[in-house]
Amino acid sequence: MKQIGVMGGAFNPIHSRHMMVAQAAVDQLGLEKVYFVPSGEPPHKKAGLLDKQARYDMVAAACADNPLFIASRLEIDRVGPTWTIDTFHELKRELGADVRLNFIIGEDNLPVLRDYERRAEFLSLCRLVVSPRATCDREALTRWQEILPEADIFILEAPANEVSSTLIRQWIAAGRSVRYLVHPRVNTMLKKKKYYALPKPRKGRQNGKGKA
Repeated sequence: MKQIGVMGGAFNPIHSRHMMVAQAAVDQLGLEKVYFVPSGEPPHKKAGLLDKQARYDMVAAACADNPLFIASRLEIDRVGPTWTIDTFHELKRELGADVRLNFIIGEDNLPVLRDYERRAEFLSLCRLVVSPRATCDREALTRWQEILPEADIFILEAPANEVSSTLIRQWIAAGRSVRYLVHPRVNTMLKKKKYYALPKPRKGRQNGKGKA
């Protein structure tokens, strides 16, 4: 059976930890491919979410030099709100019955899945590949299997890393470089398009004399 990884999310923007965790999943589970699926129209849209095409373009740029990574347009091209469970059903139909889907997810997102009303159906579609945010806590496997008894769970070994999309946006807004926090091609796009940068204050005049 082919092992395929799926990493979804806003990717607002995609960053180095996304790439590192995906590669760790490839190495530890023998995944043949990892699909990066940026969200199209999330049901609960967050403030500051960049346009879906812009987010997809950055994902595509980040994946371009790794033949195992695929930037997917499944949710970008879907009309209406995009639900992850629909994406997994679509991937199952597209990839065939001989494929096992591995959903790569951060441990901090598991409470959302715990409370999801269609949890059992969703967990029947994939194995959960969990990336601990802080440490490689092997006790997490037992803990989450008790909370999600329907789930097949694998805990990744991945270095502790506090890089997040929120941090990237904050640093850009503050005028700081994110050169080593994102893929070089993504960094170029961020600077060229000025994504997440705050507009510079406009220079005005006081009483018609001089600059404010």
